Amino acid sequence: MNNFYKKIIFGIVVGSSTFGSVFSAQIFVTAPEHALANRQPIVVQVFLDTQGDMVSGLSASLSFPSDMFYVENINTEGSVVSLWGEQPKVSDEKYFDNRTRITFEGIFPGGYDGVRSPYYQGKKPGILFTLLLTPKNEGVGSFVVDDVKLHSFDSEATLIKVADAIKPIIVPALLPLTGTSPGAMRRVKSQTLQTFITRDALVENNSWYLIVHEREGKSAIQKILVAETDDYNAELVADTKWREVKNPYVLLYQNRSKYVHVKVIYANNTYTTQTLPPVENSKSISSISRILVSIIVVLLLLYLYGKYPQTFFKKEYESTP
Repeated sequence: MNNFYKKIIFGIVVGSSTFGSVFSAQIFVTAPEHALANRQPIVVQVFLDTQGDMVSGLSASLSFPSDMFYVENINTEGSVVSLWGEQPKVSDEKYFDNRTRITFEGIFPGGYDGVRSPYYQGKKPGILFTLLLTPKNEGVGSFVVDDVKLHSFDSEATLIKVADAIKPIIVPALLPLTGTSPGAMRRVKSQTLQTFITRDALVENNSWYLIVHEREGKSAIQKILVAETDDYNAELVADTKWREVKNPYVLLYQNRSKYVHVKVIYANNTYTTQTLPPVENSKSISSISRILVSIIVVLLLLYLYGKYPQTFFKKEYESTP
């Protein structure tokens, strides 16, 4: 497509995205302005900005040109939605505008008005879900959030007036497919991945469970693998011991006697690992310690008996003539 026409279309889309700025709450999209020619997947994130309104529920649709992107992954990790009525998914309905639609519906039982943090003042927009899209054709298009319904947190669940949101994107001329398989995954160190083990009386009889959280969305989490072993190093764990799990994950060994290895695979063909050490079981260690002490005492007595037998069997009374 001629660059001149690209700029014209891009300008029209950007201009149209400014309409509706008088509205308050909004569901909006963050995405790069340009995809890469090497067909690298792009991360698209959908946010809810309440602008101070307290909301109880939402529903909407996100669409983009079907001939420009493949949907690789839809991830609700870290979403502010408390309860999904319909998790984000590609709609099965057929549309004549040649656009792929992702529909979703969520509920906030206690109400929601933004994300708070001790690290900043006020409230910030909260993430709803993350998309991983792979470019498949050159073109100029847009991500459109429409059919939006936001309900106030009141007895009537009053509808809040919300504008549609548009985010333009350009896909350049793509490099030809080589037909070769992707390279091996590359290990990276993540400073933003958080893993911790906790327990809750409401989770399967106060069971220990694992939480995995990525603070930044530079690349979407594709898989979470866990291995509970005696190995202290995650790189020594055999492939057969890793298993894909959902987040959160209830530990298999509730006595916390195993190392818990976590392998997070990202959509950009990289992965990182973290290891959580076992917790000492004081009761079992105490029993083992008593057994070891008993064995040591017996061995010491046998040694002394062999060296000084007369001291162990000395007559208390000497016979009289």
